[in-house]
Amino acid sequence: MPPDPDTAIGGPHDRFPSTRLSLLEAASAGALPNDALGQVVALYWKPVYKYIRLKRHKDNEEAKDLTQSFFASALERDFFQRFDPQKASFRTYLRMALDRFTANEHAAGHRLKRGGEATITALDFARAEAEAVAARPSDSPEELFQREWQRQLFALAVEDLRGHCARTGKQLQFQVFEEYDLAGGERPPYAELARRHGIAVTALNNHLAWSRRMLRELVVDRLRGVTSGERELREETRAALGRRR
Repeated sequence: MPPDPDTAIGGPHDRFPSTRLSLLEAASAGALPNDALGQVVALYWKPVYKYIRLKRHKDNEEAKDLTQSFFASALERDFFQRFDPQKASFRTYLRMALDRFTANEHAAGHRLKRGGEATITALDFARAEAEAVAARPSDSPEELFQREWQRQLFALAVEDLRGHCARTGKQLQFQVFEEYDLAGGERPPYAELARRHGIAVTALNNHLAWSRRMLRELVVDRLRGVTSGERELREETRAALGRRR
């Protein structure tokens, strides 16, 4: 039986193009100010902020200042050129650099003085603070950093999926995915959700399967822009998804 063109993966209009350069490719190509830096800040600013709050026992305002100052310093090209993927993943490298940065009172005293013409995207610190207050008391700073990295990665990929579905006329696929997989409470039964949208249960299954597969592709695409190459990409994908790609 031929695949349903509205739900199958593999066609030119269904698959999200993985076009992001790796970090090292972007650094060597001089693309950091416009692309790679934005990917790094989008994924890591929440883990960085919450890590500072927990590990350094900083209040909200101090953590905000240090977070923005850290990324301002990271906008310097040599921060990325010093990264050696043979020694650690970029995620580990960034967290170790953050430890050094926050431990250095002189660096902290020069907040927002570095980074040249680059700008940092407006960050929703109010929401991040509410989430930080709700963190489990038993979390270590390292565990919190790992969990927030995963949470932010999936949040970005969900927004990528939302945008992709809007551009390609697949709003229904995203809507059923949102109402089932992203349900805040108890998930609705398949039959009820299918009736709500006037579709068959088999179509609902297809829509959910498509959305889940596309979300995984978008997670990988996000990771591609903040890793050094295929080896680290595979390792970070396993860390994010919990299984082999």
